[in-house]
Amino acid sequence: MAMMMNNEGYILANELDSIRCERLKYNVDKQGAKIIEVINKRGEKIGEEYKEKFDKVLLDAPCSGEGRFVGNDVNTYRNWSLKTVRQLSKLQKKLIKSAYEALKPNGIMVYSTCTLNKEENENVLQWALENLNLKLLDINLDFKDKMNGFNEGLDVNINKSIRVLPSKIQEGFFIAKLKKFN
Repeated sequence: MAMMMNNEGYILANELDSIRCERLKYNVDKQGAKIIEVINKRGEKIGEEYKEKFDKVLLDAPCSGEGRFVGNDVNTYRNWSLKTVRQLSKLQKKLIKSAYEALKPNGIMVYSTCTLNKEENENVLQWALENLNLKLLDINLDFKDKMNGFNEGLDVNINKSIRVLPSKIQEGFFIAKLKKFN
């Protein structure tokens, strides 16, 4: 992102895990990205502290990681459970609300996970559309193994989100683009 911005402007990168945060700081510095401030805070609080500060927010939400499962490697899915999916869904809603609060009016948010279930993806979007002043936008990305988000029983526009299926060359993930309105 810093490269796309010609290393001009400001990027706030938040990582809750302190070890990963230190690694991120190291990598940002090594890449010469001078416009990135790396912090170690709870994402649910960012919106309060940085109210309407950002033009764009990338929310790469913690998730159950189903897009990273490998069928013959039990270690990739050993800790998965429905209980965890439900807990993460609640956290994702808090994070999307915080990201919304951090966005300026007419700002753009990209919501992404590396999971494939509806509860952590489309249902979180549905909640956001019902509770926050957001609108889903089209995404112009071309992936071979992609499909539109599932909107059965949900807002018809949720099909603007993209689900990328795992393959030999990529992990699976989900992505949605939203705009904040006044």
